[in-house]
Amino acid sequence: MVEDKKYQIASRIECDGYRGTLKYVGPVGDTKGQWLGIDWDDSTRGKHNGTYEGVEYFQARHSTSGSFIRPAKAKFGISCPQAIAMRYGLIDDELAGIDREEVSSLRKEINAPFLELVGFSKVNKKQSKFDQLKIVWLREQCVSNAGEPGELKELCPNLEELDISRNLINSWKTIADICFQLHSLARLDVSENHLPVKEDMVALKNSFPTVKHLTIARMNYTWPDIQQCMSMFPSVEELSISFNIVTTVEDIPSSTDLMKIVTLILEGNLISSWDEILKFGSLPCLKYLNLNSNKIDRIRFPSSTSTDKIAFFPALQQLHISENHISKWQSISELDKLPNLEDLKFRENPILKDEVSETARQLIIARIARLKFLNGTEILYDERRGAEYDYLKLYLPKWQETESNAEKRTLFLNEHPRYPILVNKYGIADIPSTKPKVEMVSNVITVEFLCPDDPRQPRGIKRKLLKDMEVQKMIGLAQRLFKTGGKIPALSFVPRNLSNDEISLDKPLQELSYYSIQDGDQVLVRW
Repeated sequence: MVEDKKYQIASRIECDGYRGTLKYVGPVGDTKGQWLGIDWDDSTRGKHNGTYEGVEYFQARHSTSGSFIRPAKAKFGISCPQAIAMRYGLIDDELAGIDREEVSSLRKEINAPFLELVGFSKVNKKQSKFDQLKIVWLREQCVSNAGEPGELKELCPNLEELDISRNLINSWKTIADICFQLHSLARLDVSENHLPVKEDMVALKNSFPTVKHLTIARMNYTWPDIQQCMSMFPSVEELSISFNIVTTVEDIPSSTDLMKIVTLILEGNLISSWDEILKFGSLPCLKYLNLNSNKIDRIRFPSSTSTDKIAFFPALQQLHISENHISKWQSISELDKLPNLEDLKFRENPILKDEVSETARQLIIARIARLKFLNGTEILYDERRGAEYDYLKLYLPKWQETESNAEKRTLFLNEHPRYPILVNKYGIADIPSTKPKVEMVSNVITVEFLCPDDPRQPRGIKRKLLKDMEVQKMIGLAQRLFKTGGKIPALSFVPRNLSNDEISLDKPLQELSYYSIQDGDQVLVRW
């Protein structure tokens, strides 16, 4: 390889919208001039593995991720101050920062829920263009270095939030050189940069003393990598490590700075065992945990755990665990052991596939006593009462079958630990003991919800309902189906055989059977 001080091996480059790492500088075969050997992030971008015509010039990560380009085609990036000047230097009478549509798009793409629009100041040509900046977005701006010492501090002394994701930075040392100058920096996003983890990273700890919100998404990091990174951040309270390759978690010592974590986002990783999640259970401040899009197949606390006291997740209030592999309802009952769980998001799991959405919602509510929000919708008193009563009624035959068999009663309670509590709460004297399957055959109807005054809803939505469902529950269902934004809709229905006769559902506490709603009728929703 020919030495060339102009190009540094391991530098990140951009070419025609693709990113890669510089692995070789010099001649190739009998061709004239200099070439750059690139190992592309996208393995389909290259042509070989670094070996060309029998000669190994470098080693690429994949068999087709390597190729050669001429130096003139490669962009080696610009400094952070240069990128700020280019992005914000021409602002005139506009908000000095990213616009709301960009923030919304960014949130969705890299899962950064704590990225907020705060602290923007207006700037014009008569004012400093940069010293009032508090939020700067430099995503995909080809940033590769920190610039001259002290340059960024002088340019943006009041910066509180920096998004520097998906750039050409190739080391945490460069990130530290940038952040060390920003004494008010509280929020940092370095996602989608190629930042190798090294053992000496703890030496950079003094570079990030004020950062409380950290996003390191899509970095191809394992949990040990994450721990190495966290050794640099003594003050982090909100941590997003989504879409990495975490499969297992090491035990978390009580002396670690992770004990300060309030929000932890693990969405899109590869965790399959709940035992790995329990290792976060010792975090005393953890209130929000996002486990969406992992591979978790069951939720189970140690058998010695009482339903009254639990040694795990003492402060947890919000849990998101959609798009996993949970296939047993017992896992939902286990969540009732969390003492402060109030907000649950649980969608796209196998146990939901065989249930009508409204029935599944009732089953979850009945199994978790303290839940106040489910899938973003508040659980009101009447809905909880109805869900618990229906749950009690549904499993009453099995409960009665186990009265004289201690072994069967134990098995039943393992599956339905809240059932005795509900028996004490509501009693069973007035509950019919008809077996659930017989009841469901005659009691279930399918209706079509229509919103005739809303052109955005040209098609109806079919749902199965119980004839003994109260009208107020159907109103709540309509609110969720059509996203009424908190408005309470007015409902009416059109009998299948009397299409011109619209009947108002004007008694919220009456059951649907009161109105003689039948299978195939249409329910009209207006607000």
